[in-house]
Amino acid sequence: MAVSNRSPRPAKYPDDRGDYQLAFRKHVFQLLKWGYDRLDALQYQDWEEEEITSDLARELDEIVQDRSYPRWVGRYSVHEEKPITTSDRKGKKRQRLDIEIERLRHGRRPRYSFEAKRLCANTHATMGAYLGPEGLGEFLSGNYAAEENEAGMLGYVQSDTPEAWSEKAQDKFRSDPDLVQAYAGGTWSDTSILSDSDYCYCSCHQRITVGRPITLYHLFLVFC
Repeated sequence: MAVSNRSPRPAKYPDDRGDYQLAFRKHVFQLLKWGYDRLDALQYQDWEEEEITSDLARELDEIVQDRSYPRWVGRYSVHEEKPITTSDRKGKKRQRLDIEIERLRHGRRPRYSFEAKRLCANTHATMGAYLGPEGLGEFLSGNYAAEENEAGMLGYVQSDTPEAWSEKAQDKFRSDPDLVQAYAGGTWSDTSILSDSDYCYCSCHQRITVGRPITLYHLFLVFC
């Protein structure tokens, strides 16, 4: 009988996937924080979402190639406006994911998907666009991150405060849980991924058509 040279997994650590996902999430949000910090935030107060996303993605791409950052950044790649093929939308009709951060490794590569939306009273007075079919709804329908257990939303705060927008989101979760397919106990809540990440929130969703739930982490970036 062949003897394996592989060391047995310690009994108290039967599954390290949770620890790996936590480390992956922290790296992803650290990259976003560094990318945002490199932007002149006030410059973007009236910019369109696509323009902000383009500049943010450019900074992220420069960071993962910059030797002045920790070595681990080189394990990641950044994709902007990534085409997503679905059963009913192919070729030029494909939807485009705003930002995807990919972990480079042999075999299946973990990916973190982000959809971005403006939070601006002048153009988007409510959370309708953010929580609607072309925002958070892209994840609920399975158009984005269908095979993943978690993903992210970016809120570009261009008026009011992150706290005010968070209250609007929380109110919507309470008043219309069916719209957001709120999972049991998955209401909008504050969370902390990084010690210096001020405006981060979490929500859980059923994804009825996908057949598996998803956890979304919401990062609000202030541009006012």
